[in-house]
Amino acid sequence: MTSLVINNVEISTDEHGRYSLNDLHKAAGSSIASLPNKFMRQESVKNVIAVLNAQNRAFEPVSIKRGRYTGGSWVCKELVYKYAMWVDAEFEVKVIQTFDEISRASRSIGGMQKLNDLVAQAELANAKASIHASGLAKHKSIKKQNAIKISDEIESIQLKLGFAK
Repeated sequence: MTSLVINNVEISTDEHGRYSLNDLHKAAGSSIASLPNKFMRQESVKNVIAVLNAQNRAFEPVSIKRGRYTGGSWVCKELVYKYAMWVDAEFEVKVIQTFDEISRASRSIGGMQKLNDLVAQAELANAKASIHASGLAKHKSIKKQNAIKISDEIESIQLKLGFAK
């Protein structure tokens, strides 16, 4: 997957694809007002988390990890959008545009993969046709040789039987 970079800050992801809220905070300008713990205490955020949890996802929408270097808050994409809306309109638009760019890029890569697959299939078909054409040419050569042998044999038999040409 293409890495997520917002305002020249690379946003880390965990093993489930959740995004680092701490990195998003840095990308938003690291203001005291947009601290991740303040965001997580919002009632509207708790409501969104409850809705996401009710969807029985393969992983929790939020993960809080303790630790100086690997700790932090990790959130799913929906909560990245929610955080961006909470910070300010400019950051919200930047986040949406960044995700859109990644989505377009992945579709382009998918389209290129399909094109590459089609080219590979065409090359394989050409290779098979070449093999078959080679076999056909060999068959025609053997057929011609056999026709010459048969003609020579018929001529030999005709001479033995006294039939002249």
